[in-house]
Amino acid sequence: MKPILMLSNGPGELWGWVRPLSRELSSRGASITLALLPCQFASGEELNVAENLGTVDEIIAPSTLAGTVRAMNGAGKKCGIVFQLGGDLLWGRMASRAGRVPLLCYTYGRKSGTGRCDRVYTAFDAMAGNIGPVQVTGDLVLDSLEMDGSLPRNGTEEKQARTIAFFPGSRPAIRKFTLPFLREMGAVLRRKYPSCELRAVVSPFAPSSEDQAWRDAGFVPACRESALKGVDFAVTQPGTNTLELMHLGIPFLVLVPFSSLRNVPVSGIAGLIAGMPLAGPMFREWALKRKGARAGFLAWPNRIAGRAVVEEMVGDFSPVEAAERVSFWIDDFGRRESVRSSLAELSASAPRGAAKRIADEMEKEILRV
Repeated sequence: MKPILMLSNGPGELWGWVRPLSRELSSRGASITLALLPCQFASGEELNVAENLGTVDEIIAPSTLAGTVRAMNGAGKKCGIVFQLGGDLLWGRMASRAGRVPLLCYTYGRKSGTGRCDRVYTAFDAMAGNIGPVQVTGDLVLDSLEMDGSLPRNGTEEKQARTIAFFPGSRPAIRKFTLPFLREMGAVLRRKYPSCELRAVVSPFAPSSEDQAWRDAGFVPACRESALKGVDFAVTQPGTNTLELMHLGIPFLVLVPFSSLRNVPVSGIAGLIAGMPLAGPMFREWALKRKGARAGFLAWPNRIAGRAVVEEMVGDFSPVEAAERVSFWIDDFGRRESVRSSLAELSASAPRGAAKRIADEMEKEILRV
């Protein structure tokens, strides 16, 4: 059997999607080649993380545009199937065409090229509506959490000591901005709740050398496997973090201060302009504010439900104002429990065992053709 060529790009896709699916396929004897695509959302640590997965046989490192073209043409001719988990489908189509093999895709929403895939999978019925022909297989992020021994929580008891988790981000530029912002937030919260524990949820894509900076700022750095145990409330940015928190039943607040926008990547042609010196950062901020004005919900639970299940705080606000909003949630146990219940219902709406279901279909309908 020829190897499966998996394509992935950013931290969320690699950790939350590739990790559980590659483990399932590897356990069935499949040979896997993982190609890391160029990505403006990358942390720079994707190759190191991929090398430690233990479930892939070969890794194609991120490269230049021309290098990626050569890699897709070469790897496509050696594989039996292409499975894209994140990134522009141009690359998957290129590899599939080079090897004349099927192209599969896992996505949370419609993207250019899904109509040309042989199979498209997604996590929730609510995500399927705007994609086109698609199979709802469940959320690979939930499989990833189960790999780490994290289980959804059915409820908590009110307690005096508070534990608040903060997600600093997986990209260095975001963490650099986030640290002083969260340091000031934390100072406000510790004054109000002297016995509270503030945890920094350390990304697997962040070097351990940064841990001391978080300790100095008053946070307890914790790895993903244990960081969310006993947490009363979380503060995060948009992304797959919001799905992890949903599956774990942890109420949370999404924070997007406009002051951070110059550090947020922009996709497409706009991203090329945003990468220019001098005027680039200003253009990035303008483009993201304009996009934000037109955008709907940012947190995945809100997008899945079509309503505001969790709060999103977007705009010009200070760390003190953000801390005050967190205090509002910490002081209202009943409101947190209501959100927890809603998150549990949303999590239950997705089929369980996404990786197994996808692997079953691959074996049954594609790999044995």
